[in-house]
Amino acid sequence: MDVLLIGARVIHIGSAMLWFGGAILFAFFLDPTAKALGAAGQPFMQHLMERRKVGIFFPVVAGLTILSGAVLYWRDSGGLQAAWIASPTGLAFTIGGLAAITAFVGGMVLIGPSAADQQAVAREMAGGDGVPTSAQRERLERADRRLTLASRIDLPLLILAALAMAVARYL
Repeated sequence: MDVLLIGARVIHIGSAMLWFGGAILFAFFLDPTAKALGAAGQPFMQHLMERRKVGIFFPVVAGLTILSGAVLYWRDSGGLQAAWIASPTGLAFTIGGLAAITAFVGGMVLIGPSAADQQAVAREMAGGDGVPTSAQRERLERADRRLTLASRIDLPLLILAALAMAVARYL
């Protein structure tokens, strides 16, 4: 029994399910609902970010997915043997891994700063009359556009990663 292999696979698959499932949940349910609620959706999203720590949870599970995937990739490739990497299985794992890494970087570059900007505006509004100024409204709209872009980029990349990983061993 290879405890390292089992542990890495459990961490990889478990954290990937949380990352991918959360991306689906946010893209198709939470974000559209918050947008439909307008100003009333802001406290809900703020609660998710500040109280439920979603902004910490997703980078952690994404990082665990990538790190455990790197351990599995290293092990399966025999220490990055070119022949394995160039094989159909190796190429599928490489494509899936690169898609996940790209989604992670995109999330860190687009999602994190955008969510932080939204939280900052919400705190500013809470200290005032609760109505956004034109500058605050523009910051919120810019952050929303970046979050929409991130979802349009990251979700297909995560789907590609999941599909590549699912079929790689059978190629």
